[in-house]
Amino acid sequence: MASSATSTPAPTIRLSSGNDMPLVGLGTWQAPRGVVGAAVADALRLGYQHIDCAAAYANETEVGAALREAFASGTATRDGVFVTSKLWNDRRRPDDVRDGLAQTLEDLQLEYVDLYLIHWPVVWKRGTLMQDDERASIAECWRAMEGLVRDGKARAIGVSNFTEPELAALLSTATIAPAVNQIELHPRLPQRELVAFCQSRNIAVTAYSPLARGSGVLDHPAMAEVAARRGVSAAQAALRWNVERDVAVIPKSVTPSRIAANADIFAFEWGARDNEAVARVEDGVSTATSPWSTSGPIGARNRWIKPVIQLLLWPVFLVARVDVQKMGRKGFLSWAWSAKK
Repeated sequence: MASSATSTPAPTIRLSSGNDMPLVGLGTWQAPRGVVGAAVADALRLGYQHIDCAAAYANETEVGAALREAFASGTATRDGVFVTSKLWNDRRRPDDVRDGLAQTLEDLQLEYVDLYLIHWPVVWKRGTLMQDDERASIAECWRAMEGLVRDGKARAIGVSNFTEPELAALLSTATIAPAVNQIELHPRLPQRELVAFCQSRNIAVTAYSPLARGSGVLDHPAMAEVAARRGVSAAQAALRWNVERDVAVIPKSVTPSRIAANADIFAFEWGARDNEAVARVEDGVSTATSPWSTSGPIGARNRWIKPVIQLLLWPVFLVARVDVQKMGRKGFLSWAWSAKK
């Protein structure tokens, strides 16, 4: 098997903003509080230079503490770590965009993020789930995002979970084009057309859930074939396959040996035979579950599930507000009449 330690930085991809994004990063989605800080510390110690976060992951405070300690100890430097965060779905009006990043910067203990993404292409009323805000729009939100770049609070801006039509609509009004589209990508769901569309317009692609959350990829005979031929793990082969497409990967792990192995994907050869084997894994299956997603195969299912859930939640938000960016902390739940409108 390939070595489980990494000491050389991962290759990077130049973004349209002019800054470089490492092709391998540590994902923090579903990394629970109490262990995510140690995972970030391990990753930085092992040479990672890319940490992917989001306010909705409810762990940015712990990630920020780990970053601060790494910078103070000399394990890493601020300029040497590419930090991504994301704006949650109920922050679409300009003031809410600025407030959203301000909270993330406070939690991460940073003066700026390297990349700030619109988490999903939806527009919700502040403090709600899946309640559309007719007084806001993605275009208006994006103009506020562009202001964050001008203010030096975000070095690059982008999107996540956007489809080709949604990207085209954004590009038609944007002054600063999105630098990145972060989407679900793995051998089961390669999304070739969307990747090609993004790359043809100089929008870099980042793959979340690049191992399909362990479902149907790591145990697939085709991945075992590639892994055996190259002397690596199936996970390393799956990650390398995406990177060979110039797609960045952000696998999540809290286990030091796996964190190391996930970055050690450049010491073996890769060729057409490997791509042919990985192609046999494709079955179009998404491992995403978000009922508001409009992308990939789950989008078709959500066309009828989403209205039902919206209707069921509507009476809840007549009396209550939920601030996802403060999940698990004071202010997460409030009465509708006391919350910010």
